[in-house]
Amino acid sequence: MSNFVAGLTNDDPAITAPVYEQYVQYDGTVPVSATVSVSFPPSDHTFRYVIIQKQFSSGGPICLAEVRVFIRGSLVHHKKNF
Repeated sequence: MSNFVAGLTNDDPAITAPVYEQYVQYDGTVPVSATVSVSFPPSDHTFRYVIIQKQFSSGGPICLAEVRVFIRGSLVHHKKNF
């Protein structure tokens, strides 16, 4: 995976296409089985959804084994089995 954007939003992405209230760009390539971190600036707002999307459309799928979200010293862990 390479060149992706991570965004935070309260809009359900199944209903409304994501328009990020906050987003962070990751420029570079993530090797297979590697771990990367993306940090958002501090905010007084809370967000319901974390969106991960390719910056450039290459027609290929995004493959994520797991995503971990750390919130003010807490850990929320979501793992989706494919």
